[in-house]
Amino acid sequence: MTRIGVVTLGCAKNAIDSEGLGGMLSAAGHEVSEEVRGADVVLVNTCGFIDPARRETVEELLDLGDLKRSGDLKALVVTGCLVARSADELEASLPEVDALVDFAAYPRIAEIVAGAAEGTLERKIYGDPGTRFDPAWWDATIEANPRIRFGRAPWAYIKIAEGCDRGCTFCAIPLMRGKFRSRSFEVIESEVRHLASQGITELSLVSQDSVMWGRDTGNDDLVALLRRLEDVDGIQRLRLMYLHPQGVTDELIDTIAGSEKIVSYFDLSLQHVAPSVLRGMGRWGGRARFEKMIDRIRSHDPTAAIRSTFILGFPGETDEDAAEVESFVVDAGLDWVGTFTYSPEVGTRGFDLPDAVPEAIARQRTECVATAADRVMEQRAHSFVGTTLRVLVERLDVECQTWSGRSHREAPEVDGEIRFRSRQRLQVGDYVDVCITATDGADLLGEHHAPALV
Repeated sequence: MTRIGVVTLGCAKNAIDSEGLGGMLSAAGHEVSEEVRGADVVLVNTCGFIDPARRETVEELLDLGDLKRSGDLKALVVTGCLVARSADELEASLPEVDALVDFAAYPRIAEIVAGAAEGTLERKIYGDPGTRFDPAWWDATIEANPRIRFGRAPWAYIKIAEGCDRGCTFCAIPLMRGKFRSRSFEVIESEVRHLASQGITELSLVSQDSVMWGRDTGNDDLVALLRRLEDVDGIQRLRLMYLHPQGVTDELIDTIAGSEKIVSYFDLSLQHVAPSVLRGMGRWGGRARFEKMIDRIRSHDPTAAIRSTFILGFPGETDEDAAEVESFVVDAGLDWVGTFTYSPEVGTRGFDLPDAVPEAIARQRTECVATAADRVMEQRAHSFVGTTLRVLVERLDVECQTWSGRSHREAPEVDGEIRFRSRQRLQVGDYVDVCITATDGADLLGEHHAPALV
């Protein structure tokens, strides 16, 4: 038996893949956890989306290489998107890595890890880097070896599709994950029921382009999937992530607004608001369209949470275009905002576009929007003071005797949290009503009072 520590970098989709790989390794007799200390082998599941993600991966691998050289670690195995994109480069620059495992070699992951631990591997690269992720094989594997859930959180991610057909000029995801392919409803439902049987009550549905679910097969659509998942016993919250705005229909908004289980949370992938920049990105939309969509959402539910991300510094972007993003963020009153500086990616249509924005200017624009976004998120948080929110209890800070959790407006891991005190004995996984009394930046603070006895 080999003790394996799994390190996950990047997005929620990667977290699901790590849990799937963990299930395969566990089924082969290995001991698997997220704990690096004491592990024989560390498996790093990488992100290759943008340059900062690649730098984070290299820094992580160099740190783990120090552990290996000190004798605290036998082997280092690397998987994920960065391997699919840059296996040869990683092999040349990171001698401390024992194996680079492409998607195509995932069926052999247990064998490769065992060989790395024993020092018997004959080469470093496994699989066929550049091969697209195969969701059909993955589904069959997960059914045979249910994924390991790291940690004891009462929520989980579930992947509803793989790949993307949008063709955004800045995005390398199709190069790594291939064309959009929906997972079947039967496979999704089976996994949801399995997670519910383990005590999971909140699910975040993720993919590269969630609004497209079912359109490639012609069998169903996202609204139908949501309505069917609402009926799974034990699930109390469904949260929909990664929404391309072009697919956010009135029907989808109405379905979410009218549901008791689907939370009023809209993760809108806007990326920019200036029409010329959006055209260059290969994206749909513009400020007027986005404002109309947000107005419709908030007319249904003023407390609806809206998250978005924006890329600054795309080729051809002007100071006025960047200022338009900042103005939109302020006026729209978004709950959560992520900002990124444009990163030219080899293989994408945007890699060698003319009118490149100097990096220093692009970073300055990003910082300006991020600063404005911080103020807006704090203002939006303050608007909830005096209200009561239903909170999923997630952990206790024993030293401070303060509980933390999330309401409908905080997605796990990417948004803020609600910290509150309670005189009642609580358990992780409880749902309680918390009166919001103050804010700490974009986080909410509150008090939970036990219901009065009648």
